[in-house]
Amino acid sequence: MDQTVTRQSAQTGNQAVAKKLLIVSSYRRPCGIAQYVEALEGPLRLQADCEVEIVPLPVDIFRAQSNYARKAAKQQLAEIVQLARTADVVNLQLEPGLFGLTPFSIWRRIRAIIDASKRVIITYHTVPQIQGEKFSPNVRGLWNYVRSWRGNYVFDRLFRKIRSNPQKFRHIVQTYREARNFALIGLPVETIYHQPLSFLSRQERDAIDATRIKTEVVERYNIEGKEILGCFGFLNEYKGIEVAVRAMKYLPANFHLLIVGGLHPEGISRHTIEQPYIKKLIDEIEATSAEGGAGGDLIERVHFCGALGNREFNEVMVACDAVILPYAEVGQTSSGPAAMALDLGRPIYCSRNQCFKELDRYQPGMLAFFEVGNHVELAEKVRRSDGAGRERVSARDAYLERYNAESRAALYLRAFENLAR
Repeated sequence: MDQTVTRQSAQTGNQAVAKKLLIVSSYRRPCGIAQYVEALEGPLRLQADCEVEIVPLPVDIFRAQSNYARKAAKQQLAEIVQLARTADVVNLQLEPGLFGLTPFSIWRRIRAIIDASKRVIITYHTVPQIQGEKFSPNVRGLWNYVRSWRGNYVFDRLFRKIRSNPQKFRHIVQTYREARNFALIGLPVETIYHQPLSFLSRQERDAIDATRIKTEVVERYNIEGKEILGCFGFLNEYKGIEVAVRAMKYLPANFHLLIVGGLHPEGISRHTIEQPYIKKLIDEIEATSAEGGAGGDLIERVHFCGALGNREFNEVMVACDAVILPYAEVGQTSSGPAAMALDLGRPIYCSRNQCFKELDRYQPGMLAFFEVGNHVELAEKVRRSDGAGRERVSARDAYLERYNAESRAALYLRAFENLAR
């Protein structure tokens, strides 16, 4: 493949007989799935008794629409397909948008990789929604409806292909709910694996010097002696960060909010400096500041940290006294920031949506919930440190004993060995 599509491989044992796992995913780019695979890579290579190879998807080329891009995409796909033919098992990190822009091109590329593969493990970062998406007569409603239709087009064809040869496939999902739903639509139960996301290994967690990191972070943002709350991840309408901003009005002046993340590369409005969600957040901060009150000037208490690299992202999270995840309900099945906050043992305050309720099933009591959009409830629970109570700390500790990057890698290897034997 050309130099923009690099490959990472490692092999243990006899080169002539070692089996090969090929991971097809976004990689080394600003993308939550790429970050997930990069976190999985180290523990997987340490545990694997096989060759592990990662082939990066050329996401930008697949999503571009020019004649040049289509020719380049065809060539890149052919090279991925050729690699898939050489592997004993191919792991497809499935988020339809990584494979193209239209449902037709997305499915054509996914099908080509599956057809070339002897056996396939599919990791579902997006799943079909059982209830579907109702049409609403406005721009957002139309966009949601089209997005739902695109996903259904791809998944309908994917599951039809799976049912034609179910033992060729293994499926990895992030929640009990998705595992149950996959069984209900006819996938064999023994082919379905589930476990929540994890990013850090035990060794990585043990190496964290929290005291040093917090000292450096509070000096960097000039917030020494403050209670630090943090919202993390790409800035997007469904993240509900304005809920955290509104809650700040009801918190004492020593509480500060760090907003960590930038716009997703695919979500930047072109040919204008007016980015709708950023403008919405700034308007919220300025409006709440103008109202005054005991909380003081929010412009002095809300800090945009921007898009950070993985190491700095983690360090800022370590320094936070609590992580706020005020997401809307959008059918999301997992959250990278929630997984990282659990890896780092941070108190978490999150919307009581389906995503976080499913996560809490793996260790009940580890999350502090508030109703979607209820900034007053959020402020009340933060004031009384609901997320930092002894029982919640104990629950998070128990969770980390079972779910971590090592256990996640072991799950992949169980699926691989089950298929490759």
